[in-house]
Amino acid sequence: MTSAVKREIEILVYGLCFLLFLGAIIDHVTLLLLIGLSVYLIRTLYNLNQLTQWLEKPSKTVPENWGVWEDVYYQLYHIYRRNRRSRKKLTNMLTRFQKSTQALPYATIVLNHNDEIEWFNPAARQLFNFYSKRDIGQRINNLIRQPAFVSYITKKRYKKPLEFQFNHQNILLNITPYGSGQYLLSARDVTQVKKLEDMRRDFISNASHELRTPITVMSGYIEMLREAEDESSRMPLEKIQQQTQRMENIISELIGLAKLETADEIDNPVLIDITALLNEVFDEAQTFDQGRHKLSITIEPIQIYGHYDELRMAFSNLITNAIRYTPEGKSIKIFTQLDDAGASVCVKDEGVGIRYEHIPRLTERFYRVDEGRSREVGGTGLGLSIVKQVLDRHGAMLRVNSKAGQGSQFCCYFPVMDNE
Repeated sequence: MTSAVKREIEILVYGLCFLLFLGAIIDHVTLLLLIGLSVYLIRTLYNLNQLTQWLEKPSKTVPENWGVWEDVYYQLYHIYRRNRRSRKKLTNMLTRFQKSTQALPYATIVLNHNDEIEWFNPAARQLFNFYSKRDIGQRINNLIRQPAFVSYITKKRYKKPLEFQFNHQNILLNITPYGSGQYLLSARDVTQVKKLEDMRRDFISNASHELRTPITVMSGYIEMLREAEDESSRMPLEKIQQQTQRMENIISELIGLAKLETADEIDNPVLIDITALLNEVFDEAQTFDQGRHKLSITIEPIQIYGHYDELRMAFSNLITNAIRYTPEGKSIKIFTQLDDAGASVCVKDEGVGIRYEHIPRLTERFYRVDEGRSREVGGTGLGLSIVKQVLDRHGAMLRVNSKAGQGSQFCCYFPVMDNE
């Protein structure tokens, strides 16, 4: 109980005692008590009316009063000032947010829980031909009627971005839930980026196919020359044949990578028995290794949804890399791991290891940690690029743990997929 309420009770008690005393003197106790309580009730109703009027239109001017009402007005006034400061702060934050989003080069749209547009920036106006007076409050799927976008909005599965065509443009769109049922939509025009990417893929694919024919012809003539070779030409022809074979390998892997990049998404993945797949890859690795390393395999039974041939290619590339870059006599282990979050297929070797600064770039095409050694062992520089592309298509990731001089561990990590 506050001191103001205590004072109010004391005043009321003292007043009633005074009225009782005065009523006993004039012999009208009941009448005086009724008059006193009526006055107190009228005062209370008057103060309530004043409070209601002030609450409807709060201001810095507080009605003057005394007793408990003075304390009530004092507390309410300070709450009013705090709320006023908070509103001013929020207004400033909103203004800054709007100014910053106005300047963003990407289209930004705020949606409510009914997918109705609450606000958008100039970039969204330009990209989607929106108009403030006409389109604020409209459902966005009534304005953007592209089927892929409508399905994306309806299903509300926003974990992955959506790429779709709108007004002859390729749009990359992300939606992020925030607040109380609101969504922040950001989109950008990736038409030029997609054209450049398509041109790059087409160039690699076409160049690879065009190079395959002359390389094949060269290989045939080299074989013919080797049959009639003399001692002086033996070494040059062997070198030519090695480089020709290396070029054939590079071309084959470039074509395989181009096919992965241009392939459709895996819409209907099949359940793959990883045990059978890894045993098949392991048998091939033993043939390729020819007893130069201590190969071992330990598999916990796991099953993954995906494309059998693509996963086989990824795992085979990892094991082949380990064989190439591990000194003879060292161990190479293939194993699987399971946890609550997902499953991993790992290849661990006792090779020379990789320095930390090289690890982020390992999956770049033709990137080599040691240029001379890579050429010596016959690598193309495309194996890990293929592995990354396959894992991206399966919603998986490549985890690399390595230190110079301590070997390397490459793990293909497949997270548990939810129902979405």
